[in-house]
Amino acid sequence: MGVPGLVPSARRWAAALALFLVSAGACLVFLRCAPIPVPHDDAVEYLSIARNISDGNGFSQDGTTPGVFRPPLFSGMLGGWFAVTGTRSVPSAAVFQSLLHSLGVVAAFFLFLELSPPAWAFGGALLLSLHPMLVTRVAFVLQEPALALFTTVSMLASVRYLKGRSKNAAALAGSAWGVCTLGKSVSWFGPLLLAAASFHRNGSPGSRRGREAALLFLCFAAVIAPWTARNYARFGRFIPVNGQGPGVLEWNIAHTPVAGEVDGIRFLSELDRKGVAGEERRRIIRKRILDHPREFLLVRTVRNAIHFAAPPRDWWISRGLVLPDGHGPLFWGFALVFHVPLYGALLYATGKVFRGIASPGLRFAVLFYWLYWAEHAIVWGDPRYGLAVYPVLLSIALSVAASACGGGVRQADGPG
Repeated sequence: MGVPGLVPSARRWAAALALFLVSAGACLVFLRCAPIPVPHDDAVEYLSIARNISDGNGFSQDGTTPGVFRPPLFSGMLGGWFAVTGTRSVPSAAVFQSLLHSLGVVAAFFLFLELSPPAWAFGGALLLSLHPMLVTRVAFVLQEPALALFTTVSMLASVRYLKGRSKNAAALAGSAWGVCTLGKSVSWFGPLLLAAASFHRNGSPGSRRGREAALLFLCFAAVIAPWTARNYARFGRFIPVNGQGPGVLEWNIAHTPVAGEVDGIRFLSELDRKGVAGEERRRIIRKRILDHPREFLLVRTVRNAIHFAAPPRDWWISRGLVLPDGHGPLFWGFALVFHVPLYGALLYATGKVFRGIASPGLRFAVLFYWLYWAEHAIVWGDPRYGLAVYPVLLSIALSVAASACGGGVRQADGPG
């Protein structure tokens, strides 16, 4: 059954196909004309895991030792691409990234249709398809195109579930969040938030809501469980997705200056030199954090939150065109055009949520974005991490803008 305000199915899919072709074309033209950066740091690890998967050596960086530091989704998919295409090169990975980005644009289009009129939805998706910060990401062997795709798919399934609840919709949403969490564990709270949003609605018996919530969690857990079981079998401890926690702590140590103390990188290097590892290393790191709560719990958190909301310029940085911490014309141009208006819309939509006049779908999108942002403020807030939820932020802005202009999608279930 269609939702009032949406274009007919055939036109929706024709528009989606056009958006896919525009997006893929833009990415491939960019890759043809622009140098592809040499993989380094995280990209080297993702690439080596993918190559070992394609060679039949399993999820491993060296081809022998099972890996657990990185989440499995992106490297697993890239390894499958390598196996199917018979390639292992960085340009091949860039083509794969282009396909992921283009599919993400299509998913975003259908998400936008749930919250905005068709013209606004198409315009927003067209913006994503040509967005310079997203198109340039396909040159990197990093997770962002995959995370944006699966976060958007999960959000789409969630909004549709809230609009027309059913067991099948609950199962689909739970499964989608499971796949998304295999990409990056920070999305783990999606099913919890969705279940809470479902119970917040009126119009269904409590027992029915309970059964749907149980099915939601069951499907979420069923998707993750095989990988969790693999981790337990390999490492003898409970690791739901990946074991990156200690690495995040060390990253924050390395990038948080403390007045009167040795530099964080030197601090970690000294631990390496002394051979300090395991629980003793974690104890020393935790002590440094607890001894300096202002730097690590306040200043670092504020800085992470600001960095998360900043426009990433990684391709321009890799080309030496801008400084990593520079705030020149490119930074301010991207910020004023692509970020500030959207965050203004987020604040306005948040006001609607607190006043109880936001639709269930918009309310869920707003709360999810704030929680995702807060989690990165606590953990680590690199600008590129915000790209995974950029389509969600844009969906909120489109809904607000369309409503302000007298448009908007009439909600089938009322403002909730």
